[in-house]
Amino acid sequence: MRFLMIDRICELEHGKSARGIKNISWDDDFLEEFFPGIPVFSPVIIAEAAAQLVSWVIVTARDFTVKPVITLVDAYQCTRHIRPGDQLDVRGVIENLSEEGALAHGSILVNGKPACEMSHAVCYLYPLSELDPPERARLQFKNLYAPSAPLPQHQPDAGFLREQVPLRHRRWIDRVIATDNEKKIVGIKNVTATEDYFNDHFPNKPILPGVVIMQGMISLAKLLADQLLERRGAPEKRAILKHSEKMKFRTFVQPGDQLLIEAQLAEFSPEKSTFTAKTALEGKNAASLRIAFDHVTEEQYRRQYLTD
Repeated sequence: MRFLMIDRICELEHGKSARGIKNISWDDDFLEEFFPGIPVFSPVIIAEAAAQLVSWVIVTARDFTVKPVITLVDAYQCTRHIRPGDQLDVRGVIENLSEEGALAHGSILVNGKPACEMSHAVCYLYPLSELDPPERARLQFKNLYAPSAPLPQHQPDAGFLREQVPLRHRRWIDRVIATDNEKKIVGIKNVTATEDYFNDHFPNKPILPGVVIMQGMISLAKLLADQLLERRGAPEKRAILKHSEKMKFRTFVQPGDQLLIEAQLAEFSPEKSTFTAKTALEGKNAASLRIAFDHVTEEQYRRQYLTD
């Protein structure tokens, strides 16, 4: 499946802001289940929708000469999970744009209510031709931009429906190689050229999307948090991402690389946990972030993350 997270751009204020649409369907490749039979779009990967919309604001403002790559995000928060059938209202705002970089903010709404928010994303501007053929980018934008198209409207929800369609569950960690006294977990992620997202990220220079690295760190921390909940007498609960902070991406990750990912427990209670996580490439720090989870039962999950 293509790694395209914006289906239509409906509004564009030159160099300042944009609003767009992302439709979620059963054909999406990033559906997962925190509880059996409740499929949702990955609350981490969906951040790419806001990132791509922000990217289009910058690319068009600079007449298809540069491509932004996010190197730091101050905070990312998830307040509602997204299901097949949802139509997302994606918004991007440029807070500052200079010759070499940009500062941006992105948000995603469902039925007019916040679902995800990306705050203070720092972007470095690379020559577009090094990453993506400019004429290809121009054609892609031409097909996306529809200024007369309607924005998402409120969609009635007939209520919670437990689906039985089998999902292809992605494995973001290829192997767990160490655990340390319930405080630390270490895993590896092999980066292979067969992944579909390299077709779009980017054609001239395949680079692993930052949200995929972020997903790997959060998934590893969640694995330890879920294990601790079971060991400490709360097997009915799951760790659900609440927010992450201080995300830093320090180097490009490409096919053939092997990532060493480590998550360190900072705080744990029956209701929540916090972690720090980092990713190393060839012994050097490639990415890092802080993670906060809510610990919820299925009933709490539906009420907090799925109910309008």
